[in-house]
Amino acid sequence: MILVGYSHGLRPSEVVAITADAIRDLYIAVHRLKGSMATVQPLIADANPLLDERTGLLEYARKFDGNQKLFPVTRRQFGRIFERCCTVSGIPRHLAHPHILKHTIAMQTIHSAGIENVRQYLGHKSISSTGAYLKVSDAEAAAAIAKGLAV
Repeated sequence: MILVGYSHGLRPSEVVAITADAIRDLYIAVHRLKGSMATVQPLIADANPLLDERTGLLEYARKFDGNQKLFPVTRRQFGRIFERCCTVSGIPRHLAHPHILKHTIAMQTIHSAGIENVRQYLGHKSISSTGAYLKVSDAEAAAAIAKGLAV
């Protein structure tokens, strides 16, 4: 659940709503909520079997009937599972909420992929929704300026 949420920039409620029908031909059809656009995205392959969403999710989805949910938990249960994983992993408590998955994929890709591509991938109708992920903290800004001045 966590890998799928991160890889596709999903909200917790979108992760738990995924059905077997959504997985087709190495792609996932993402039905977004809150007025966002639906998207169709490739499943991510990786040499590391723990991160190989393509193989893992395809095999997992085959065990379910078409409209059956792949992750039969509530949004709140997903949040609790995520928080426990964060605690075990040493992730600070203020970052231990599942929406951080969408935030993280946006922040990690926005500069390399471009804001318009990230907007489409996340299903945002407005570029201003994606632009919200461009925010940096005072500490991040200060570190970047200090690095720039040191050159």
